[in-house]
Amino acid sequence: MPLPLLRAYQRRVFHPLCRGLLHARHEQFTLLMPRQSGKNQLAAAIVTALLLAHARRGGSIIACAPTFRPQAAISLERTRAVLEPLARRARLQPRIEETRIRCGNAEVTFLSASGHARVAGHTASIALLADEAQDIDPDWFDRQFRPMAASTGAPALLFGTPWDGESLLERAIAANAGRTAAGVPLHYTVTWQEVAREVPIYGDYVERERQRLGAQNPLYLSQYELIASRAAASLLSDEALARIAGSHTLLEGPRAGERYVAGLDPAGTGADATVLAIGRVQPGRRLEVVAFERWQGGDLAGFAPRVASLAARWGLERLAIDATGLGAPLAAALEPHLGRALLPVTFTLQSKSALGWELIASAETGRLQLPAPAAAAGRPDLLRCWQELRACRRSLRIGGILHWEAPTGEHDDFVAALALALHAAAALPAERLARGRR
Repeated sequence: MPLPLLRAYQRRVFHPLCRGLLHARHEQFTLLMPRQSGKNQLAAAIVTALLLAHARRGGSIIACAPTFRPQAAISLERTRAVLEPLARRARLQPRIEETRIRCGNAEVTFLSASGHARVAGHTASIALLADEAQDIDPDWFDRQFRPMAASTGAPALLFGTPWDGESLLERAIAANAGRTAAGVPLHYTVTWQEVAREVPIYGDYVERERQRLGAQNPLYLSQYELIASRAAASLLSDEALARIAGSHTLLEGPRAGERYVAGLDPAGTGADATVLAIGRVQPGRRLEVVAFERWQGGDLAGFAPRVASLAARWGLERLAIDATGLGAPLAAALEPHLGRALLPVTFTLQSKSALGWELIASAETGRLQLPAPAAAAGRPDLLRCWQELRACRRSLRIGGILHWEAPTGEHDDFVAALALALHAAAALPAERLARGRR
């Protein structure tokens, strides 16, 4: 069936996938496509083809995504847009409901694959589709969604991008290696280079993402090169650590005409320290770390006058602070002194992940600069910072979450302060240029 909305690279996988989903029972197909390359449009075309092929005899498709809104809802809308003109040619009138599209006697139901969603009772007799399958919990999918096709033998299609090597999608891809069904392969990959040959502007976009994130950034590798990251690894690669090493030195005080920001990581429990990292903002939002302050023990709120004094001395335009738990009283005590310059950050899985991704991207692209390790002689705080950066570990979790922390028994106070300083630099308004009257 012709689907003119598809590009050549989409058609290359559309036809064999439709053939497999129509004729191979109990099989599981997999598809990798880079981010923003038309995956949802291709999925909508596949669902449309299946609905039209079964419009007379009937049947049901289940299409799930990690969330209903926005992900499954977007898929529903894309499917409606592709289906309606083609259904009219076949003299069919699709009926659209909140989570369902019916075409003749066939229907597709869009569901959330979140662990909190109530999905029991649905059946997939035509096919079971899982979008962004790398972000769906494998155990939840096996318990809640696979049984939907148990009595019907409906094939499944899992698609998305790789993640940590152990996701639902990647396990399925490993099982599909070299296998075929109904005369077609079970696994398909579309590369960003293939997309760029047909859509040159997409190639420009990927190149900008590589420059923004860094060529070895796990996000870039996953979303565009389709390369999974190791489940656990150093937070920063050796290459990124080498790029961080700058030629500047630590300063004893501010210099006229320069802009400064800081990140403050309050002490937690045990032997944690309160660390303030001060950075000089350079063109392109490049951040050069030029000073550290470190305090051990004491009442956190009691540090407020010292921090406020340092902020005034350096003329800090922004100071980001971890305002979680024990850091909340210090943030509250600083607010009267710093006003809008204070940026409290509550650490959650999502916010700490975002800080970690920005730290990785800034290190990979050289937007973060730290005096080189050779300059650490006689500078214990600088030496400690380098030690923590080398030791800090990361792991990838479902939903694009980056978890990072120090190894057991060690600390990441300086790493957190650096991440917060980068956050402060990103929040800095553009410098205003004075213009005289003509």
